[in-house]
Amino acid sequence: MEKTRAGQSPERLGFLTDAVLAIAMTLLAIELPQPEGGDFDVTPGTSGAQAAAHLWHFLAHEAGAFYSYVLAFFVLWIVWREHHAVLDRISYVPGVMMTLHFPLMLLAGFLPFVTAIMGHHPDNPLATSLFGLVVFLLMVCRSGIQTQAARMDSPSADTHRPARQLDVAISWVVTGYWGLTLLVAWWTPWVQILWFLSGAVGYVFARFALYRAALYEVPAAAPDAREIRHFEA
Repeated sequence: MEKTRAGQSPERLGFLTDAVLAIAMTLLAIELPQPEGGDFDVTPGTSGAQAAAHLWHFLAHEAGAFYSYVLAFFVLWIVWREHHAVLDRISYVPGVMMTLHFPLMLLAGFLPFVTAIMGHHPDNPLATSLFGLVVFLLMVCRSGIQTQAARMDSPSADTHRPARQLDVAISWVVTGYWGLTLLVAWWTPWVQILWFLSGAVGYVFARFALYRAALYEVPAAAPDAREIRHFEA
């Protein structure tokens, strides 16, 4: 195993990525619309029931913003979780993987902006398409990083290697699925429902891969189901 190279420490890169993702997750909440004005306060002229009704109408009107927040937070959560799994098993960060971290963090930092736009204007096709494109590119970077890490795995003496290879396959399948949804993002805001189904797509593909491996009795390609760590975003 190669020694850690100067400027290619997975620990330092992990700290920086954690910070960027944590800030992006926080900014998602900061960008949520806030109820403003006296209609939401209980005053001599406004009863508690009226104030509650005004707040309820506000929350219902801004439902798209909260929906977008949950979707974007889920995406960043998956990226963070998989990123840790990658860095925990390598001793240094190769050049290609280091390069992929630049767009990964750039897009993660940009995600709160496009999330806020889509949340405030859920019926605007450009807002929806822009959000979908940013997440798609983020997924491409994540899948590329996972692929590079898998290439560093030892071909032998690693019982977890088949599961990691399956992780990479799931990642690219879900990324491809998200890319396909972009074809309809311009014409229907309901594409956001398809995006939430990304997890189900990853899960179904994983179960199919395990079933097929067991059917053809290919042990190296059939890791224990417990090794599947995620329902992909």
